[in-house]
Amino acid sequence: MIAMAPWPFITYMLNGMITPSHLPLAIHAIKRQRMKNMQPADLFDSLNSWLDAPQIAYASWLSRQPYAASTKTVYIAMFTRFCEWLGEQGKRLDRCEKDDLRRFLDTANPNLPESRRRPQTGRQRQQYVRQLERVFVHLNALGLAGLNPGREAGYDRVGQNKDKPTRFLSDKERGAVVQTIEQAVTRLELEGRGLEAWLEYRDLALVALLLGAGLKVSHVERLTLNCIDLAEARIDLSLPRYTHRARIMPFAMAPLRAWLLIQAKRKGKEMNGAHPIFEGDRSVGYGRTAKSLFMHASSIHRRTQRCLEAAGVTGDRACAQTLRNTYAGLLIDAGASDSELVDFMGLKASVTSTRLRQAYAQSQVSQESVTSALPAAHPLQNTDQPRE
Repeated sequence: MIAMAPWPFITYMLNGMITPSHLPLAIHAIKRQRMKNMQPADLFDSLNSWLDAPQIAYASWLSRQPYAASTKTVYIAMFTRFCEWLGEQGKRLDRCEKDDLRRFLDTANPNLPESRRRPQTGRQRQQYVRQLERVFVHLNALGLAGLNPGREAGYDRVGQNKDKPTRFLSDKERGAVVQTIEQAVTRLELEGRGLEAWLEYRDLALVALLLGAGLKVSHVERLTLNCIDLAEARIDLSLPRYTHRARIMPFAMAPLRAWLLIQAKRKGKEMNGAHPIFEGDRSVGYGRTAKSLFMHASSIHRRTQRCLEAAGVTGDRACAQTLRNTYAGLLIDAGASDSELVDFMGLKASVTSTRLRQAYAQSQVSQESVTSALPAAHPLQNTDQPRE
């Protein structure tokens, strides 16, 4: 069989630009040019690599996908946990079935603290199912036979589950947190404690801003002195094409001022506008070798949980995100518009503010139903007098 020449060369031959004797050399030159422009094959993107070292193959494959770096980090952690669980069952990816996905999603994450170990929520389940469906589509393209367990799990609605309602602190819980912070700051000042108690001042201001400015942990991580305007009681974290100007609630100002005063005494002339507001402790543990002064996210979570426990706020989702949600509730109660919620909280879209309003309204209904279910005191009973 004679190989067909590319159409441009046939045209050149008809025009007398290339003779038949030149045709093999011309075709060979085209092949070399095509090989030169081809991307080298991924060494880890073979079926054997996926079966023998799935985490490495997945990370290599994911690096070529159009996701944000933060999303890739989360996906790698999720896939790694699934592979570890699958290995504990004595299986590889080529032996995975849809029932394995169901059993995996019903298990608690052993990497979390004991208080947070629970089966995956609805959103997490959907992320796992979609992610694994894409993985098995790719494995099928590499030659893996059989059905796609991720797709089958999707058909069976394995990823469907009801998310727990968004938590907002009740009025009583919020009051307890604010009171705990205020009393702690007052105690430190009355005892005359200063630089030696800088960690306590820092943690109190940190939780005060999480609740009183609605900051995320990621915001606190990168917060610097030039972001805060104390005179206007405002934190500006705006970026190009992204506005975030948080209004600081009055109850958060005193802890913040107390901490900034202690920080100024500690650092003195070392401080400038780019200095972190919440700096990590670099005197003990792994902090001694850290190159950055910023607090780590895990440390922020631990300090927040410790303060909430001191205020008696425990249970599911007693965390920084709940404090941010509560800040949104305070804004809604104060009559903030959707555009103000977007501005004050740094939301990416107004639809998020609508969801926040709906979630807050539902939480208020739930709290009212709980309150109405409590036994009421008799209207003629004097509750101020002790009963004999």
